[in-house]
Amino acid sequence: MAKNNGAKNLFNKRSLKYGTNAAVMTAAVIIIALVVNLLVDMLDLKLDLTPNKLYSLSETTENILSELDKPVEIIGLFDDGTVSSDSNYKQITDLLALYEKYPNITVKYIDPDKNTGIINQLDPDDTMDLGMSDFVVKSVVNGNEKKKKLDYYDLFEYEYNQYTFSQNIKGSNAENSFTGAIKYVTSEYTPVIYFTEGHDENNVDNVYGNLRNYLEKNNILVKNINLMTVDAIPEDAEMLVVASPKQDFTYTERDLLDNYIYNGGNVIFLFDYLAKDPSFDQLNGLLSKYNIAINYDKVKETDESRHLSKDPYTIFVDVYSNDIMSSNFSTIMTNSRSISILKNKKDYITTTSLIRTKDSAIGEMVDKSRGSDNKGPLDIAVAVEYKGGSETGKIITIGNSSFISDSAYQYYGDYYIANMNFFLSCVNWMVDIEDDIIVPTKNYDQNMFSITDQQSTIMGIVLIVVFPLIIFGTGLMVYLRRRHL
Repeated sequence: MAKNNGAKNLFNKRSLKYGTNAAVMTAAVIIIALVVNLLVDMLDLKLDLTPNKLYSLSETTENILSELDKPVEIIGLFDDGTVSSDSNYKQITDLLALYEKYPNITVKYIDPDKNTGIINQLDPDDTMDLGMSDFVVKSVVNGNEKKKKLDYYDLFEYEYNQYTFSQNIKGSNAENSFTGAIKYVTSEYTPVIYFTEGHDENNVDNVYGNLRNYLEKNNILVKNINLMTVDAIPEDAEMLVVASPKQDFTYTERDLLDNYIYNGGNVIFLFDYLAKDPSFDQLNGLLSKYNIAINYDKVKETDESRHLSKDPYTIFVDVYSNDIMSSNFSTIMTNSRSISILKNKKDYITTTSLIRTKDSAIGEMVDKSRGSDNKGPLDIAVAVEYKGGSETGKIITIGNSSFISDSAYQYYGDYYIANMNFFLSCVNWMVDIEDDIIVPTKNYDQNMFSITDQQSTIMGIVLIVVFPLIIFGTGLMVYLRRRHL
């Protein structure tokens, strides 16, 4: 009987009751955690907590994919099963898994080493230069297959390390690239922008790679054209760009441009200050018909607050809000020449100043025999709308070509973005780009915070002294209470 009373007393002890409750609660928490993890895995619920949403699709992409009415196939030329968790391509395959959730998107991975005929199948004419780790985005439009190649360098943003002389990956361009490629291969019509050549102009591939990528991601092809080798400018030419010619055009080429503008063509002229100062009689003769002229000068800023330190030829200029530019902002240009708006007004010609210096700027004549220096304010960019032809033609003349070059990205920083936005606004005015792909580069930012020495000392005391004392005191109280149970 005593033994039964002892067992009864044992099970009635408060300590056993508390211990049992604790065990039950622990088991319940474990079970709940297991159930939650199971549900998250089954429902594929994930939270993207990265600062720039590296593992999420932007609203722009989601809208384009939701409205997609043609099947699109994305093929990665590698074995995705061999992609390691720390590889840059793991981030790409995770991103494409989000694309594949939309009904008209199919993603495949094919290893060319295992399927040796896949590259020839995708590129039978050998025009895409496909290789291992490339992507091909393709669709069928009006019975014709359209394809777009994306290689490794299209998917990431790079920065040059001047200490190691190497390129480091600083962010992801993958979403911008894939969404742009989808838009390209599903578009019914693809306009073309031609860059002229034959006058020692800037080469688009070597100088304007960033610009070319943006245009092609927005379903605009970029090609070269030599006006001396054609009888007429192609009908698919939505716009011509004359990028820093070092020699004048011929009369025949001038006539081609004149007819093109008369019939509703669009041209952007980019002129630089040139030390040898060649004459542009044909080009200036053409431009004078549209009430503008290029000056043979080099723009200098005399106000120190309006130029870079010790460089009066790298100047800060103002862009004005108008029908072409949506807002006022400032940007930067180096070694520019000025543009004159002629006083011979015509009802069918509208000229608009896009970029203008302050009064403190002067246009130093390169060859003093051409005349006196030009006084500020000076126009650096002027737009012309010409309604005297069969259709409305548009011209923009800019006294600088380097402000949107790839090399400017390294030197201008945020101003390069402003420069690019300015130029793209000019393109949008001439060529209506619907639903622009504006998915910014997703930088691999590291969230950091700075603390002072005093804050560091206080945090050290709290972590090393205060927290341990609190834990010790809490444990001591629990121990003393349990002694009386």
